[in-house]
Amino acid sequence: MMKIRTIQLVIIALALSAVQIGCTTEEAGNNNLIDFRDTQSIKSHKPILIAHRGGVITAQSPECTIAAIRLAKEQGYAMVELDIRKSKDDVPIVFHDNEMKEACGINKSINDLNADEIVKIAYVNTEEKICTFDQALSVCRSLKLGLMLDVKNMGDEKFFRKIVTLVKKHGYENSSITINGDPDLRKHLKEIALLTVTQEEFKKVQQGLSCDLRNKFWFGLPPSLPSEMVKPLQQNGAYVIPAINTFRYPAEGHYELARKDIQRLNEAGVDGYQIDSVYQPLFVEKKREK
Repeated sequence: MMKIRTIQLVIIALALSAVQIGCTTEEAGNNNLIDFRDTQSIKSHKPILIAHRGGVITAQSPECTIAAIRLAKEQGYAMVELDIRKSKDDVPIVFHDNEMKEACGINKSINDLNADEIVKIAYVNTEEKICTFDQALSVCRSLKLGLMLDVKNMGDEKFFRKIVTLVKKHGYENSSITINGDPDLRKHLKEIALLTVTQEEFKKVQQGLSCDLRNKFWFGLPPSLPSEMVKPLQQNGAYVIPAINTFRYPAEGHYELARKDIQRLNEAGVDGYQIDSVYQPLFVEKKREK
């Protein structure tokens, strides 16, 4: 696993050092916080780029760190995905893996420690520390980055309410989406985030039936989204945001496979993408006159 992660970091570093055709902060068409209740805001940000795993990941900016979030802004992303776990004392923490061994070299899980212990822990070979959800939200708000939420703990309504409270505290009710499918979690997060289109709703649209998909978005892998389904989903009110991730492709030729998927989906008119930053050079940010 460490070997694969190292290879991915090398690929990302090479991509970031190359001549980029993706947008930079200075080139970005819109530096305002994205607003999913405002069609003009969505239009000005298209294609919406969401940085997978908490930002732009390099050897110096590990996944889910403040450094990765800041680098996502510098590279022109509109949003970042934040993976959220619960500490021993029920504080929302931004961290992807269940175990801390690979990322931090510690044989512990996030839920083994209290938040004040966790935030002192650094990622391997860096000075970047694990951050709380509150800390990450504060940075994202200052940078005007929207949020994709992936809550890793299920079945804890008290914890879900803490997440909702923090999202409201930082004013993210109109600028958040969640990829979680758990019904109990969706019940809480629907007041502060757009939810994903369910399989049942997708089938209805596929059958040509009317379905109210306002305040929802389709999220999934390119093979699950025929080009002809993009417009019907949008006409029923949903945004369409596929995922372009390295681990979804075979290592051999993954970049060209991603290029083909992106080209097809661009032609179909999707609203944006959740991507690993290695694929950012495949995107061209077109400025729109306001």
